[in-house]
Amino acid sequence: MDKEIYILANSPGEMSGWVAPVVTQVRVLLPEAHITVALIPDWFTSGRERDFAVTLPVDRVVGVFTLIREIWKNRREHITKKSVVLFLGGDALYAKGLSRLLKCSAMAYMPRVYRPADFIRIFVPTLSEKERAIRKGANSDQIVVVPTLALDSVIPSGTAEQIKVRLGLPKAARPVFSLMAGSRPSYVSMSLDFMLDIAMRLLQEYPEARTLLPVSPFIDKEIVLSVLKRREMQWDVMPGGEIFRTGPEQRILFVFTHSHDAFVAADIAIVLPGTNNLQCAALGIPFVMLMPLNSIEHIPFEGLLGLLYPRFFPFNHIKKWIIAWMSPRVPYMSMVNRMAGRMLAPELRGILTPTGVADTASALWQDTNRREKLRSELLELTRERGAARMIAEAIRENFVSN
Repeated sequence: MDKEIYILANSPGEMSGWVAPVVTQVRVLLPEAHITVALIPDWFTSGRERDFAVTLPVDRVVGVFTLIREIWKNRREHITKKSVVLFLGGDALYAKGLSRLLKCSAMAYMPRVYRPADFIRIFVPTLSEKERAIRKGANSDQIVVVPTLALDSVIPSGTAEQIKVRLGLPKAARPVFSLMAGSRPSYVSMSLDFMLDIAMRLLQEYPEARTLLPVSPFIDKEIVLSVLKRREMQWDVMPGGEIFRTGPEQRILFVFTHSHDAFVAADIAIVLPGTNNLQCAALGIPFVMLMPLNSIEHIPFEGLLGLLYPRFFPFNHIKKWIIAWMSPRVPYMSMVNRMAGRMLAPELRGILTPTGVADTASALWQDTNRREKLRSELLELTRERGAARMIAEAIRENFVSN
C-alpha cells in the first residue's frame, strides 16, 4: 500500500530549519514514501518558499488549498492509502483539517504546544514545555521531548579555513564579522541598510577586518542590488556569481549561497531574532542579537501579533505600541537565551544606532576570555542533535503500526 507523507509549513525559518532536515531523514528511512510539502499562506512569507522546497528530496510542492481541493475530489482514493500529516509551522488548523479529510494521524513539532488534541504525537524541544502541555490537558505519552530541530539544519560546506579560502579572505583578515539581515522581504531591505551602516563602522575601526553579509536563499538578489544602487555603492562579482564584493577596499562581501559558511568563517556575528541565532550557536559563533524598536512593526511575529500587518493603518501603530510595551517584560528574545534560561548571548533592544551596535560587537571581539567562554557555552548548549531522525522514526513506526 502507498505511503503518503504531507508536511505543512510556511516560512523561511521553518522551511530551512525544520522541513529540510526532516525530509532528509524521512527519505533515508522511507525511500519509497511519497512526500508532499504543502505551503500554508502567511502575510510574512518570502514568496520563495516553493523555490526552496523543490530543491529538497520531496516529490511534490503545492499550496495547501490546492491540495485540499484535489483530495476532496478524489477522497475515496486518498483514504485507501497510508498517510501521515506532519505539521512544521503555520496555522495548526490546516493540519487538523487535512488529517480529518484523509482520516489519518497527524504529528507536529512545536516549541510551544497548542491544540494538542489534534495530534497523536507532538515533539517539543524542552522538558518544561512537555510539562506545560500536560498541565494544559495533553497526555504524557503524546508529548515527546527531542533536541532543538533547527540544529539539524546546520551543515557547513567545510572547515573555517577552507571556507575562508573559498570566500577569498586573506589570512590577515581579522576580525571577520558576519551580519545577517533576515530572510523576509517585508523588512530585509530596511535591515540591510542598517547592517551596512554597522559594517562601515567596524571596517573603520579595524583596518584588516572583513564583513560578511550572508543572504538568505529566500531573498532575491535584486533586493540586495537595489539597496547597493540606492547607496551608490559599486560592486564586483566573484567567479561563480555567488559572492559580491563592495564597500571600502571591497572588504564587504555578500554571500548568496551556503549562508552557514559565512557564519563559520566569522569571529563575531550580528543577527536579528530567528533561526539564525540557533545556527550561530550550533557553530560556536559568538553573536549579538538585535531587537531594534526603530521599525519593529515590520518584523514578523507568531500569534496575534502576526495578524497586525504593518502596511495597514492603524495596525502598524498598534503593533509597534504592543511590542514596545512587551519588550521589557520578556526576559529573553533570542531562542538561544531562552534555551539557556539566562542572558548567554548579548541582546540589544530599543532604538538602536549603527555606532552602538558596532561598539558592542567590537567590545565582544576585544574581550578574548568572554568571547571564548561564550563560544564554548554555545557549543555545549547545542550539543544534542538528532530531532529530525527521531521525527522520521516516529513516522515510520506509525506506518508499521497502522
